[in-house]
Amino acid sequence: MKDYKDDLKIVYKNYVVHPNVATDPALASCAAGKQGKFPEMEHLIWEKGYNANRNLSASNMETLAKEAGLNMDQYKKDIAGACQETLKTERQELSKFGVSGTPAFFINGRFLSGARPIDQFKKVIDEELKKASEAIANGTSVENYYSEYVEKKGMNSLK
Repeated sequence: MKDYKDDLKIVYKNYVVHPNVATDPALASCAAGKQGKFPEMEHLIWEKGYNANRNLSASNMETLAKEAGLNMDQYKKDIAGACQETLKTERQELSKFGVSGTPAFFINGRFLSGARPIDQFKKVIDEELKKASEAIANGTSVENYYSEYVEKKGMNSLK
């Protein structure tokens, strides 16, 4: 993000590989995201959940949600409802695109599986930025680039 600023958008999706330990943090991050506090919750989950004795329990997630300043009534409602469906839907969607584990990354539809050195990400990002710049220079609007060159291309490759 520091290197690419407004040219890079990061979208997180949940793909729970180990449901016994990862479901509660995934639900908590989903609920936090619904309140616009995903980054705060993600940080707390890593620092005071995973790195702190790997306490990823539902009760610790609730403690962290309070610390992140979430509306707890809404948090509990989302954990029990909308976020359950979100986790299920995101797993199904990602499976369609070949995801079978984590971490998994897509850069304008290009799949990178597993942890990678930052230079590998930058190489693909730079290649995709070059393609986007060329398309935009040839008349494609910035607003239409993603849908025209990434989504349609990706959907066609699934057929």
